[in-house]
Formats: sequence, C-alpha cells, structure tokens
Amino acid sequence: MVILKLELERSKRSNWVWTKQNTARSVDIMKVLEEFKEYLPMTERQIFYQLLHYTDAPHWQRQYEGKTGQVDVYAALGRVLKWMRIDGKINHDVVIDEHRIITRKEGYTDAESFIDLKLKYLDYGYSRCMAQKQPRHIEVWIEKAALLSLVKPVADEFCRRVIVRKGYGSITFQTQFYARAVEAMGYGQTPTILYFGDWDPSGENMIHAAMQTMKDELGLDGIDYYRCGLNPEHFNTIQKNPVPIKNSDRRSKKFIKNHGTTAYELDAMHPEKLKTLVRDSIMKFTDMGAYDENKAQEVEESRWLVDITKDIKNYAREKFNHG
Repeated sequence: MVILKLELERSKRSNWVWTKQNTARSVDIMKVLEEFKEYLPMTERQIFYQLLHYTDAPHWQRQYEGKTGQVDVYAALGRVLKWMRIDGKINHDVVIDEHRIITRKEGYTDAESFIDLKLKYLDYGYSRCMAQKQPRHIEVWIEKAALLSLVKPVADEFCRRVIVRKGYGSITFQTQFYARAVEAMGYGQTPTILYFGDWDPSGENMIHAAMQTMKDELGLDGIDYYRCGLNPEHFNTIQKNPVPIKNSDRRSKKFIKNHGTTAYELDAMHPEKLKTLVRDSIMKFTDMGAYDENKAQEVEESRWLVDITKDIKNYAREKFNHG
C-alpha cells in the first residue's frame, strides 16, 4: 500500500483588502446576523436571502460597459463572510456548512466517566413519546438539509421524524419508508407525509415521484401526502428576487406552463415563519386531546424518575467508592 505525504501546492489567489465596498457589505451582513441571532447558526444560503433587503445599495452594484448592475450577491457574500471570520469580525460558528459531515469520536476516558455521563442523562433525558394514541403516523419530509436544525426541534415536540429528502429519493429510501408505513398500518395508523420543498420544477415534482414509486412499483396504498410548503399562499412572505427557473431542468417546460416562470426556495422563508408552518401542519393532523394526555402522563412519570434517579446515583457512587 502506498500512502503519499502531500506538500503544499499553492494556486494563485488575489489578495483580500477591506475596501470601503467590502466594509459596507460586511455591515449589511452584520445587520442580518444581529436580526437573526436567535436562529444561528445559519447557512450561507439562508443569510443570502435575508441579505436581499440591502442589495439595492450602491456597494452591491457594479459598473459594466457603462451600465449599472447588481453583482453576484451570493458569490460576494461568500467572500466577505470568509474574511469576516478569518479576521475575527464574527465567530466561525455563526455559519454552518451542512454538506460537510463530522462523525462523533467514540470512547470514554474510563468506566467511571462513562457511568457519570449516563447518570447525568437521567436528570434530563426522559420525554414521553407524544405519538402514542395518535391515529396517524406523521413524517415531516424536507427538501433542504440546511433547514433540519430549524425543523427538527418543532417535530420533536410531537415525537415525529424529520426526513431530509434532498433530490429524488433512492429505492433504498423508499423501501425504508415502506417498512415504517406498513408497521404503522399494523397499529391502525394512517401513514401521513407532510412535505416541505422548493417551489420549482424539481421541488414540485419530487413528492409526486415518491408517491408514484410507492403505489405503482412497491404496491403500497393508503398513504396520505400533503404539500405544506412552499405553496403560492406563502410567496408574499418571502423576500424579493425569486429564483429563475433552471433551463437545464427537464421538468421546466411543464412547470412554466402550469405555474409561470418564477421559482422560490424554501430557504427564503423567515425561520420563525417556517417553524410556525411546520408546527401548524403537524397540529392539523394531531389529536391534541391524546397529546395533552401524554403530556400530563409525562409530568407524573418525571416526578417518579426524580426519586429513582437519586437511588441509582447513590448506588453507583457507593459501588465506585468501595470498588
């Protein structure tokens, strides 16, 4: 086996300078980060859509052949954000990169540290499954991995799964859902999909492709599918400068015929509006009476666990002290 140790090979890069233009752009970015600080970290795409409030300003324009036009805001944003972090103007962790996955390092210092960590979980780790006694098996499907951090806490309130459906789902994905759906039907529940995706040729078609595979090719019927967003009624809540239709998408012709030439991305929705939309959509298909019963039971069980936890901790400490 040959493993090569690499030496740095530099490519040509232009030097970064904090010009008046770049400084003015950074001020606009700081305004966005301050306004949305409770939703941090955000992706560059999310910041981009909120930044569009400010891009009519001169420092987001450029002169070309005697004409004034807007710069590529997304590209400019990426460059300014990079140097804002390198130069310490903002913390590195305010921007998240959802495409780079880091696995967790396994292992504990020793057995005592392992027990200590597990005992800490007993203080706050219990929550009752709120999906019990419900007539529907609800899953929240979202097109954008970047929005998982916003959507998951809302779905967790109701003990519902969030599935990131980036692109068209593979047959592996479909058969995994098939198994969950069949299991739910066995409990007398109706599998119910709440879908949130872009309003564009692919985003509009993806859920229908999944429905067709499930019914025609896997032979499973009895599933309810709902497109909860983006839908036309949400467009007036989204920032200006919607996305142009991609000519490379073979579904564009049909989409334009049915819906026009404008597309919108789910990322453009205000984070709080998206969370509210997800919560309202789940509640629409949730028996809130059964939900409240589970909540009341959770409170009683939590009180009981406090006493049990004390006994377990005392037992563990005694064992370690006399071990």
